[in-house]
Amino acid sequence: MRFVIMTALAVILSGCLTLGGGGREIRSAPTGALITIDGFGECETPCKIKLDRKRRIQIAKAGYVTRYVDVEPGGGSITIPLDLAAPTEEVDTETLPDLE
Repeated sequence: MRFVIMTALAVILSGCLTLGGGGREIRSAPTGALITIDGFGECETPCKIKLDRKRRIQIAKAGYVTRYVDVEPGGGSITIPLDLAAPTEEVDTETLPDLE
């Protein structure tokens, strides 16, 4: 009985992610970020998701700060900018080896 309940719960929770038509297109800047919805399902941006209600999505990409965004059901596109995990504007030329 417990197995049946857990299986049904997993199907219900993962059922909010649809990679087909309809729903919202989620984009990230830069592309190629991994999206999970309420800790379940995953796709790589850009991807379309179909939500049954407001959900919290996680957007993660190596080298970038992970973002959490609440997304409402419906259509349209959302672009989520990602910040570099350790941005730098200068290169320390004193520690670089000579290339001769």
